[in-house]
Amino acid sequence: MSTFVSVGNATQPFWRLLEAVAGIATRLPQPVIIQYGAAHGFSAPQCQCVDFMGMEDFARHVTAAEVLILHAGAGSVIHAIRAGKVPVVVPRQAALAEHVDDHQSEFARELLHLGKVVVCRDTGDLRSCVDEALRIQAARPLAASQPPLVAAIDLLLREHALQVTQR
Repeated sequence: MSTFVSVGNATQPFWRLLEAVAGIATRLPQPVIIQYGAAHGFSAPQCQCVDFMGMEDFARHVTAAEVLILHAGAGSVIHAIRAGKVPVVVPRQAALAEHVDDHQSEFARELLHLGKVVVCRDTGDLRSCVDEALRIQAARPLAASQPPLVAAIDLLLREHALQVTQR
């Protein structure tokens, strides 16, 4: 059992999420592994912290963790859903200088409607959101195949990556 937290690789730090996790870390499944990204200087003594990690390590932590707390980035959330997890997602907010726009809120809202994630809009509610995600996850069987929305987003991301590499 463990908790894996990832803020992705955006250039903006995500202090709001990191500080919320640090505040409840002792009440989460241990160990708590945090990928903190651009939040230079972040530390939480009760957690294992790393700034960035390769895709192989990221995928291993997603698969192994009992609890996933993620920014609402499409790549991170897709990995979690593929692994049969119900992640707690905390959308970055443009108004708080956490991202360039609010696309993560829109993405999270759609996945919430599909029952794929628990959205935590107020980090003060993070612990109760974790409890909700664990309840949902325990009540559902592991998915044998990729959900249609995840497949569509995955395809779009792969096509975009291909276009970028061809430039």
